[in-house]
Amino acid sequence: MRNRWPALLLLLGLVACAPSTDTCTVTLVVDGARRVITTEALTVRDLLTEGRVTLGAEDRVTPSEPTLIRDGMTVRVIRVETRTEKEEREIPFDRRTVHDTSIPEGETQLLEPGVTGSEELTYRITLEDGVEADRRLVRRATVREPRTEVILLGTRAEQKPIPISGTVAYIANRNAWIMRRSSANQRRLTHEGDLDGRVFALSADGSHLLYTRAPTGTEASPLVNTLWIFDTAAVDAEPVRLEVDNVLWAGWEPNCDVTLTGTGCRIAFATGVTAEGNPGWQANNDLWVARPRPSTGEMYAERQVLDPSGGGSYGWWGTTYAWGPDGQHLAYARADQVGVVRADDGELTCLVEFPPYRTYAPWAWVPTVDWSSEGEFIITTLHGPAPTGETPEESPVFDVWALAADGTITAELASEVGMWSAPVFAPKGELIAFGRARSPYASQTSNYDLYTMDRDGSDRQLIFPPGEEIGLAYPEIAWGADGGRLLTVYRENLTLIEIPEGNVYQLTEDGGVSAVQWHE
Repeated sequence: MRNRWPALLLLLGLVACAPSTDTCTVTLVVDGARRVITTEALTVRDLLTEGRVTLGAEDRVTPSEPTLIRDGMTVRVIRVETRTEKEEREIPFDRRTVHDTSIPEGETQLLEPGVTGSEELTYRITLEDGVEADRRLVRRATVREPRTEVILLGTRAEQKPIPISGTVAYIANRNAWIMRRSSANQRRLTHEGDLDGRVFALSADGSHLLYTRAPTGTEASPLVNTLWIFDTAAVDAEPVRLEVDNVLWAGWEPNCDVTLTGTGCRIAFATGVTAEGNPGWQANNDLWVARPRPSTGEMYAERQVLDPSGGGSYGWWGTTYAWGPDGQHLAYARADQVGVVRADDGELTCLVEFPPYRTYAPWAWVPTVDWSSEGEFIITTLHGPAPTGETPEESPVFDVWALAADGTITAELASEVGMWSAPVFAPKGELIAFGRARSPYASQTSNYDLYTMDRDGSDRQLIFPPGEEIGLAYPEIAWGADGGRLLTVYRENLTLIEIPEGNVYQLTEDGGVSAVQWHE
């Protein structure tokens, strides 16, 4: 039978062993040995069987096993082994320089020393005949996170201090700062640069600051944020985390003093839960009241005022509130409604409804609300009717309205002011401060001018900035106690305006200011 193969192989164009001998001389290289074999094997597979060579699952043979044997051929068996190897490697820390107006210009201070991190690298290594032929990284795991070295670089230049009464708290570059007695006396309270700005509330006595921080990613479950309290009066105070998370709004009860035991001021707050996609949360549209203990972070006498609800149109964004001066009522604002809620039993009174504004984006417009000093009126911005036939939800019109807290009176005070007008009553006197968009029909992106007017909407006055200068990005407004001075944020710096004199003073220089509170 074997004598038939030469003719068949010639037909296939292949050259196998010589038909005259029926044998081939082949060199077999395996396991470090080289053997010259005279064989009658037809294929490489037959040769290996004849030579009692066993192949592992990953071993390779060249040429491949189905190849026909030819005289003078060299067959090589390559033993292949894979294994894993782990290596620990250092992760160098970064260095960050932060400008600090509390340090004289040119001086530096080490705020936080850098800490080197480490990571574990897992490689898959391929050995061929005991020699490494391939190394691939298959897993990288951080064992210890590096900590950035933070160096403070002083930027405080010589300037004339501006007297400040009471306590001013503000956010600059996502850190909390306070200012007392003069503009030269600025003190940073936080250094992590992670305030999310959702809650930033100074107690009426100026002694304690509530604020929220963005989550660090190390919590056991996903968070929207965490709520913290800081004793602004203590020089060596440390921030204390309160026993409530995912806070979308929080504010201090007015006209009270905070105590370390939690027997003083109450706070009200509303919560949410994390959600996939933008904005990253789903509001509960609830309301709680509690007394925080700044010394421990405990929430004393916590009580739910409003159960979770859908919150009306665009309720996923949330409800905002403002304490009334009597400490018994809060104004509330949703995307389609403004009203009053009683703090003791949660009774809601809707004062006005309006079409919600359709943003075509993962955010919702909700107006601000503020109380008059005696508690009779609430001032807010309402979404007005369209001037040229647009659908109600697409109207570009936003107006300032005063609403009687008992529901008896509603009055429009200023028309076409823009969605971010944020009107605020002065604590004393008859003035209202508000922003007016320079492009009222494109108020979402417009710059704003700062105006004052009397409570009936009369005697409207432009107070800042001058017409030839760029407007405010947002009319952030904090009145002084006498109603004759206010603070705003202009070009990311804190600016003091004296009314009616019109004197303007820039209080900060490094920029990054985004929010301000002032209590005297």
